[in-house]
Amino acid sequence: MTFTALDFETATPARHSICQIGICRVENGNIIHNESILVKPPNNDYSHWNVAVHRISPDLTENAPLFPEIWDNIKPYIHNQLIIAHNIGFDLDCLFQVLEHYGLDLPDIEHDCTYKISGLNLIDLAEALEVEILNHHDAKNDAIMCAHAYIKLKSGIVPDHNKITPKAAKSIFAGHESLSGSVLKPDLTHADANSPFYNKKVVFTGIMDKISREKAAEVVKSMGADIDTGITQRTQYVIVGAGAGPVKIKKIKEYNAAGSDIQMIYKK
Repeated sequence: MTFTALDFETATPARHSICQIGICRVENGNIIHNESILVKPPNNDYSHWNVAVHRISPDLTENAPLFPEIWDNIKPYIHNQLIIAHNIGFDLDCLFQVLEHYGLDLPDIEHDCTYKISGLNLIDLAEALEVEILNHHDAKNDAIMCAHAYIKLKSGIVPDHNKITPKAAKSIFAGHESLSGSVLKPDLTHADANSPFYNKKVVFTGIMDKISREKAAEVVKSMGADIDTGITQRTQYVIVGAGAGPVKIKKIKEYNAAGSDIQMIYKK
């Protein structure tokens, strides 16, 4: 059993706006290679909806290669190969549209789809087949889960629906909520005047994985920060989490180009 499991994440609803590629290569039933590749989409444009799903934001791909720059490296995994994906229609459409967008030749492929075989979403399928669940909507992780699932499905293992756990609906924008209330009122009286945030305009964007945005804001406020919810030319620091808002990242570049000095501090 030899194939390549693929997964694409896009920056906008346009299928050619690929921003991440996940590849998992299987030969003779064994995974021999997997990788994640960040790709700069056309004009590095992003939709907030897409960012909220995969948490890839324009600051992460600003210096990434364009698709034509990586095509020759990944083409051997795709051309004249069996391609597997979960919802193959989406991924093939992404591939063909980005190739057409850049005027590149289409590859010859065969394909199959774990969704069409099972009728289950990827996480439910992983549970039903006892495949290790990795961080969903990371392209490499989804490709790996898809590869393991396909190996089991083609080996005759039937998904056990009793192993699927009920899942509560969750907003894709959870963690992106705007700050409000007393945390937006600076408290210089009790803060250390030597703190780097003392009397500085600070904005948060994206999701803090290890701490809630509210808790992080309270910490920064205790250091003397004057926290705002939107970026202006007076902003001095932007604390950037996963899936940072593309509009805010764009504003930083525009204001800095006009003479501001807005510094980005990443969650790590």
